[in-house]
Amino acid sequence: MPEQFSWDQAAREAGVDANGRFNIAGIDLPEERALIWCRDDGSMIELSKKEVRAQVMQLAAELERLGVRPGDRVAGLLSKRPESFTAALATWYIGGVYVPLFSGFSGDGIRVRMQDSGASAVVTDGANLSGLDTVKDEFPGLKMVVVDPSGQLFGDLTKDPAGYQPFDSHVDDLATIMYTSGTTGKPKGCMMSHRIIANLRPYMDNCLGLGEGEVLFAGSDAGWSFGLFTTGVGPLSRKNPRVIFEGRFSPEGWWRAMEQSGASVMAVAPTAFRQLAAAGADKIPAVFTGASSAGEPLDATIARWFEQHAGVTIYDCYGLSEVAMVVGNLRTSAEPPIPGSMGTPVPGWEVALRAEDGTTVDGEGSGRLAIRQNGYFATAGYWNREADWKARFDGDWFITEDVVRRDADGRYWFESRSDDVIVASGMNVGPSEVESALLEHPLIDDAGCAGLPDPVKGSIVTAHVVLNGPEPEGLADELRAWVSERVGRHAAPRRIQVWDELPRTASGKLRRLDLRAALTQSDNDHQ
Repeated sequence: MPEQFSWDQAAREAGVDANGRFNIAGIDLPEERALIWCRDDGSMIELSKKEVRAQVMQLAAELERLGVRPGDRVAGLLSKRPESFTAALATWYIGGVYVPLFSGFSGDGIRVRMQDSGASAVVTDGANLSGLDTVKDEFPGLKMVVVDPSGQLFGDLTKDPAGYQPFDSHVDDLATIMYTSGTTGKPKGCMMSHRIIANLRPYMDNCLGLGEGEVLFAGSDAGWSFGLFTTGVGPLSRKNPRVIFEGRFSPEGWWRAMEQSGASVMAVAPTAFRQLAAAGADKIPAVFTGASSAGEPLDATIARWFEQHAGVTIYDCYGLSEVAMVVGNLRTSAEPPIPGSMGTPVPGWEVALRAEDGTTVDGEGSGRLAIRQNGYFATAGYWNREADWKARFDGDWFITEDVVRRDADGRYWFESRSDDVIVASGMNVGPSEVESALLEHPLIDDAGCAGLPDPVKGSIVTAHVVLNGPEPEGLADELRAWVSERVGRHAAPRRIQVWDELPRTASGKLRRLDLRAALTQSDNDHQ
């Protein structure tokens, strides 16, 4: 890492004082435009720093009136609206612990997280009441704050929030329990402290690349870490206004909101960039000049499309809730990004590759990505699951589930999740590599790859695709030849499944278990 980087300096710049006192609710927001709410009906509501703080104090007062005290857990089940941020700020303001819930959850999605965290209160809105109704009887005594279901902002925001004074928290005090959205197993609650604002600064400085006062458009729900912190309170703490888009995804709606709000930088998942590209270059507004992606591998085809049609380079980055954004294509680097690469380590982070036998991979090669503990991890442990947290470490190194390749120039390339590697005829096949090849095919809108147990080969490669038109005759043979040519014969899919829409988690991650299950069920149905 560069010698000039200092975590202590990053903490000071984030607002941590010499005694380690810091509360996220005290971040210094943009003065005139902090949150920009682009409504379903095409209208736009802008909240200044004064108005945001007024709403925070009003929500905080209501939580205190209901009996919420420092250390209590407060869940937030909110649509894409200003309260999805101000509810978190209000919880921190009174010393509480915020538990974000994705607005698409209902049933077990809510129940498991609220039971595990011990949430005693919830802030929600009219659009999410039906989801909460499915479980609220299981939480007797649950305190509820329901913001105006009509979409109006909570309370009167004209009053000057004089005396705005957040709870006197230490930087290491628990601020958030953020549940991971893994494809298997029960979600784990990542315990995040107020230190996370300092944790995000290397990413914001080197990867996101927002200039002074630039407006950020981010599509991620504030129920996830990327939406709440990475593209939420993190940029807000740097005085960058944040656009909140209320409606469902649509290329036309997103581009309109960017033009209307003046947002010049977009930070979204690669899936969204693929959908935007499919809508055509003629819809791209002139205001769009910068882009960052994360959450899944960015295929080279889409990266090149945006360079060609929008003149915009997408700076792809890699991170995880447990640690931070640790690898990325750096805007501060003299070398431009190579489409398809994760990039290099973000300043402040030391990464390594671990082979299957646990040894360190030197130079070129592949292995599970490992990150050295530096005292600034986003997560201090898993809530009520200490053993699971300790199991993720080998000494000082946090071992991820992601298999990554390092090339001769020190760049990193995502290959697969370690538990998704397909061993076919004794050879390892990385699903991401197959998916990237499929996505270059002109007939393919979306693609997934998974291994299917095979009594002879151990596993066979299967491809799962969404087409942009009718299925042509000979599709399977064509895709096998396509992948064979671009990746190798060992990676050519033996089975092809056409889907209307691929199964993904609420945060957009591909559910490979569902891909395998679909083919297994199909085999059973034909027996």
